[in-house]
Order: sequence, then structure tokens, then C-alpha cells
Amino acid sequence: MMNILCFGDSNTYGHIPGSGDRYDETKRWTKLLQKHLGQDYYVIEEGLNGRTTVFEDPYTNNLRGIDLLETCIATHQPLDLVILMLGTNDIKPRFNVGPDGIARGLECLLKKLRNPMVYHKDVLVVSPIHIGESIMESEFCEMFGGRRGIEISKQLSRRYEEFADLYNCHFLDAAKIAQPDERDGVHLGEEGHSLLAKALFEKVKEIEKRLVTYKL
Repeated sequence: MMNILCFGDSNTYGHIPGSGDRYDETKRWTKLLQKHLGQDYYVIEEGLNGRTTVFEDPYTNNLRGIDLLETCIATHQPLDLVILMLGTNDIKPRFNVGPDGIARGLECLLKKLRNPMVYHKDVLVVSPIHIGESIMESEFCEMFGGRRGIEISKQLSRRYEEFADLYNCHFLDAAKIAQPDERDGVHLGEEGHSLLAKALFEKVKEIEKRLVTYKL
């Protein structure tokens, strides 16, 4: 069995745009990925609303991914693949960082994952979806900095890919696959979850094929 840890924020948790509830097992991408892959795979959900890469939220405790990643890995061992999709919450003006600072936050997580005492197998870096124009009319507009947040989100992919290459990780740009739901401009709707699950299924199978080829 191939064990896959999905470590992310509200778009891994399955936050429903407009309501704040959680998509059920038939709709969120993690469970859809499990369905696509089948019983020879075990997809582990570790999504948390508001999670950042390394930044301390002044209003909510325990949201720094860097503080919890190692514990999650130890909890769910043995693992064969870690899917890492974070960065959207880092865009919030309260953290006062731009795309370079957010990418450096990602790098801190990758350094931890490349510590052989913590983890020693494959990593898939997923650059998050862009923040959509509809955020300008959303309850999240001020929280994510409106227009500034939109522009920063569009600059993450290139930097994420560079760090993925540097740390010998696989890479996927979620913004090329799915868009945020227009209800809030931040979170995936049902279609977005479905599209992302299919793309990740194909990516996981590609990674697995490479591993088999390498072993041969």
C-alpha cells in the first residue's frame, strides 16, 4: 500500500465557499483522490483552515505548518509521498510578506522534509490556486488584502517551482487546473475539487511510474 500525506490549509480541509462548512467525503479532493487511486493507496487528510507555512497568526494559535509537519509525519509513518499545498494564508497583510517571503516559508518546510531524520521519500509541492477577482466583493477581501492578494497569488508558482527543483521535489501548479469558487474568490468549489483530484491522481501515478522505472 502506498501511503500519501496531504498537508495543507482550508483547500485541503474542504472549506465550502459561502458557508464555511466542510465538503463531505464525496466532494473534497483528498477523498476523491483516494477514490481514483483505489484500495492499494491510503490518502491521509491533514488540512487545517488558516494554516500558514511558517508565519504566526496573531489571532489564532497553532496555525504554523512548520510547527506541526514533523508531528504529522511521525504520526502517520510509514509514508511514501507528502503532498504539500500551502501559501494562500501567508498572503494575508497581517504577515507583511510578498511572494519571495512566502516562497522562503515553503523552503523552510522543504528543508524539514529533506532532513533524513524526519522524512526520506518523495515530496510533491503544489503551488496553490490563485485568489480570484470575486474576492473584491467577498467577506475575505480585507483579510487577504484585496487586489494585493490577487497579484501576490499569481506570483507564487514560479518561485515554488524553483524551490521544488532545488530540493528535488515533484511540482504541480494548481492554478493551471482549478479556479476558486466565485462565492468567495479563495476556496475551491465542487468542480475545483474534482479537477484537482483528477490532476493529482495523474501526478501520483506519474511519480509512481518513475519510481518503478528507477528501481528497474
